[in-house]
Amino acid sequence: MQKLPDTELEIMQTIWKERKILSTSEIKEKLEESRPWNVSALQTLLNRLIDRGFLSSYKEGKNRYYEILIQEEEYLAFENRLFLRKVNANSLTKLVASLYQSHSISDTDLDELAKFIEEKTGGA
Repeated sequence: MQKLPDTELEIMQTIWKERKILSTSEIKEKLEESRPWNVSALQTLLNRLIDRGFLSSYKEGKNRYYEILIQEEEYLAFENRLFLRKVNANSLTKLVASLYQSHSISDTDLDELAKFIEEKTGGA
């Protein structure tokens, strides 16, 4: 798996959100809720996502359909591991401390994290 460029990630997030097989026109329609898209550019990016192994496609009549091969959760885990390793020296504590010190997370967020850790570790 490889890190996706922002535009390809935007397309995948749109497809992941729908959680079903979509045609090129359906993908374009969903993407255009945020900004205009050129069909030719979209098809190029969809082909790149196929080449990267994120999607498969098939043609039915005049339409081309795209099916998810790599699930969002799988990609997020990959991306998060990369970020943690690259930016925080593989230290979750450094990441959380940095987020807290920059006021990006609140005391409530930390309480939720503590509860999550307690649930996952059985209170250990």
